[in-house]
Amino acid sequence: MRTCYLRISVLLAALCAVGVAARAADTIRREDLGRTVKLKIVVDKVMQKHAGWKTEEWMVKAAAEAGFNVYSPRVGHEDLRDVRRVANWARRYGIYYMPWMRGSLTAPSGPEADGKRVLWASGSEQPLWSVNSDEFWAWTTQYIVEYARMSKGNRALMGVFLDYENYSSGGHGNLYALSYDDVIMGKFAESRGIELPQLDRDKRKPWLDEQGLHEEFEQFQVNHWRERCRALREAVDEQDPTFQFCVYPAPGTPFMVQAIYYEWSTKQAPIILADPYVYGRPSRFCPHADAIVGNRDTLLRNRKIADDAGIAYIYAGGIDPAVQGADAEFSGKNAVAISDVTDGYWIFYEGPEYTTTHADYWKWFTWANTQIDARNWQAQYEPRETPEDWGLDVFDQVAGGPSIMPLQSSDQVVEYPTVTMRRDNLMVLAAKAGQTVEVSLRNHPVAKYTSMLVWFVKDSGMNAVAEGQIENDQSGVVTFTPAADGIYLLGASAGSCAFSVDKSNVPLSLYARSGTSFIHGAQRLYFAVPQSSRQFKLSATGSGGETVRLNVYDPDGNLVASEQTTPSTTTVSLTVPAGEHAGKTWSAALVKADVGVLEDCSLKVGDGLPPTVSLSPEHVFGMVEQQ
Repeated sequence: MRTCYLRISVLLAALCAVGVAARAADTIRREDLGRTVKLKIVVDKVMQKHAGWKTEEWMVKAAAEAGFNVYSPRVGHEDLRDVRRVANWARRYGIYYMPWMRGSLTAPSGPEADGKRVLWASGSEQPLWSVNSDEFWAWTTQYIVEYARMSKGNRALMGVFLDYENYSSGGHGNLYALSYDDVIMGKFAESRGIELPQLDRDKRKPWLDEQGLHEEFEQFQVNHWRERCRALREAVDEQDPTFQFCVYPAPGTPFMVQAIYYEWSTKQAPIILADPYVYGRPSRFCPHADAIVGNRDTLLRNRKIADDAGIAYIYAGGIDPAVQGADAEFSGKNAVAISDVTDGYWIFYEGPEYTTTHADYWKWFTWANTQIDARNWQAQYEPRETPEDWGLDVFDQVAGGPSIMPLQSSDQVVEYPTVTMRRDNLMVLAAKAGQTVEVSLRNHPVAKYTSMLVWFVKDSGMNAVAEGQIENDQSGVVTFTPAADGIYLLGASAGSCAFSVDKSNVPLSLYARSGTSFIHGAQRLYFAVPQSSRQFKLSATGSGGETVRLNVYDPDGNLVASEQTTPSTTTVSLTVPAGEHAGKTWSAALVKADVGVLEDCSLKVGDGLPPTVSLSPEHVFGMVEQQ
């Protein structure tokens, strides 16, 4: 009997070995990834979250079976035993593995980090070790060189995925731009043989400009970055010269473009550039087919920066199911479109829940991987199988809320003061059957962006009524003739640009229950406080150095409450007693805070108030009070 068991055990072991060997034989060569074989990377936050933020073998197996060729778990880079274990699983299932790690390290608040933290040109300091500090490079090197050492023995560990997004408070952009910390200022002064005066943080860049030294300082700092990057690449090459760096967000920050590009990319190990600018649709309300074309154009434009640098690189466009407009079917076809014009795609896989929506997304990504492997690029243009409803998450909130109606009825055209909105916003219209609605919108350019303004109208039953687009830096008119009296919803998104409502011939208000996004604030926004309210709540949000002050005014125009965000406190809320002014129209303003710049900001109205704010007191909406 023992002999029989032994023979069975040996046979099973042999069969397992054959299975693993078969997978290994089918494994794509590492040097082919992104060259002759499209990259298909999943940065996993969904399966990991389901398992309590740890990586388990079934996750790697699931990624391989879905057709991904690189698995990168969001959590676990610092546990080297876990890294080795995941690399072995990747080898077992014939795919590759990259530990994911942030490219930033939190600095302590004590004196040991004074003068060594990230310091922006504005004088804003962040609680991160500067890219110029020894501490930053010691931390970065300790992990990456160890990964390269493992890679030498297990080629399934192909590289590291480095995230240079700025998640810390008080920033002015992603990481890294020039820093004006003591470390680099001191090194520069020593190299020039000059003595630095005592300079406040916000006076350092102006002083360099006044002395005619800023251009030299910039080149000095870039050279310093390149020396540090070069040293790390050399240390990695001693272990595995084919070890690759994947960096996000591409095309890149100054640190990435001016240093990483040239020092971490080699012919043997081209840098992988992970672009996030096609995560979803160019704007939430952009139709599926137009969004596919827009994303292709974005990638072709962005990768030209790497082309112009003349480096060896692999370019991959990213997808994030958590962003608005990135439904499962669109995400799958977006993956095919991305891979058609680049060297592959990657997913920052967040948003779906493993026990509910994961299956639908996984189905479409599996479909996409099959099309990509077959180079069936026409699949991106196939008609949709699932209904397209760009704003369903917003509409559900509206449909489930209290009924609202304008407090005044007028057929007059109302011209609004210029209030510029960002991102996706929803407006509420009160229209009458047979009376043509006309709303004038303006698409405002922002920086270098040229997004179209996309709009649509739906009735209270979520049925499509009208839709259209307005070119960048142009005005257009939303027009339709209602079939019935009622509330209509106007959704608009200018993508990376901005828009304003110039005038309307029907009552119009901005839906603000989940937040209305603005740029450069708003001088006055009007809202009704119900008669039954004892108090109400408003919230304002900025973003790091883009701060905002929220003022609240009673019906007589008196300032009754005020609060402001700071670089470290990005959201503030005001709870205001209604008092004798319940049942009347109040107003709020988003204006400049004491510190920072007034740019992107948002306003949110609390429960108990009507869900809208208006650009004019004539167009204020109120709730239909329950009897």
